[in-house]
Amino acid sequence: MSAFKKRNKTIFGVAVGAFVVLALAVGVGLSGVLSGPTGTGNASSQDEFLAKRTVVEDGKELVELYTYTRTDCGITPYLVADQKGFFAEEGIKLVYTGTIGYDQQLATVVSGQNDLGDAHPNELALFVQGGAPVKGVSRDDIEPLDDALAEHRHMKYFVVEDSPIQAWEDLLTYEGGSGEILINGHIPSCTTFVPGAIFDNYGISRDRLTTVTFESDRESLQAVSQGDITIAQVHPPFYRLAEESGLRQIGDSFDAGLGATTGTAFYYFSNQFIEEHPDLVQKFVNAITKAQIWANKPQNFDEAAQITAEALNVEATVTHYYADDTLVIDHEVQPWIDDLEVSGFLKEGEIKVADIVTHQFENPAIHA
Repeated sequence: MSAFKKRNKTIFGVAVGAFVVLALAVGVGLSGVLSGPTGTGNASSQDEFLAKRTVVEDGKELVELYTYTRTDCGITPYLVADQKGFFAEEGIKLVYTGTIGYDQQLATVVSGQNDLGDAHPNELALFVQGGAPVKGVSRDDIEPLDDALAEHRHMKYFVVEDSPIQAWEDLLTYEGGSGEILINGHIPSCTTFVPGAIFDNYGISRDRLTTVTFESDRESLQAVSQGDITIAQVHPPFYRLAEESGLRQIGDSFDAGLGATTGTAFYYFSNQFIEEHPDLVQKFVNAITKAQIWANKPQNFDEAAQITAEALNVEATVTHYYADDTLVIDHEVQPWIDDLEVSGFLKEGEIKVADIVTHQFENPAIHA
């Protein structure tokens, strides 16, 4: 018997709401809403804030922005922006405040301990529904449409070599067409949105899906190898590990049939930080988008993967594919909200696109 805990959809529905409330409560308990010791605090002026945050490096004044340390596929644009000088070029310095659990990340942004985070639209929607005053300001990764970029797809799906599942269509008859299908994931996230969309696209009942939570894609690959789950869905840094584990790929996230929408994610700030420091948010958006443009260039694929591999201590050969402009595209966000309504996490019309993202920081000058 494996050590993981299996949960059903009903329990998850309760857990999602509880998670957001807990995150906000933890944020308040740690430092008071938006008054953390390293956050914006109650500084009486922009001058006070800048005085507290400004450092000098190589003769240049930089303003510090705080964020939690990432240990997953989301790390690449941050590293590239840092190592290639895009942050410094915009006059900012990113400060990593340490590794924290997923359930604490939102709390640190709400409390002001960190200035920014990143999340998929369904996560943002439930954050906002739960009372978190945050907004997405710019796109992170997206799903590449070109088959030549298939290695950069947001996720790939693997089974053991002797599995009767050779392709998605085989799930229609797997275990008599009604058997439970265990898959790794966190609710809400891409790991619930994407497989749900794939099942819809292939006419497979979502009721057969049961999500099992692991700390990392590495653990998920081990679980599918041991027969603890049916299918493992993993992100780019772990594609090579999946192949080296002798697993067989049955598809990727593009099979959801939603185009670029499938991989959409956003960087987010608290509403108060956006209101008080829009210039710093704009500089961050400019810098991170420049980094994404750099990482998307074929001549930089290998170096971007190597930068990621060294940070995560894994033999990564590929990264995500990223938005190459600062546009916020509403029709890429709406399906994630629709999915939450279908799944029963949101009431129809309860959350709108404008509630979770802003077009304020679109900059036509930053594009590929």
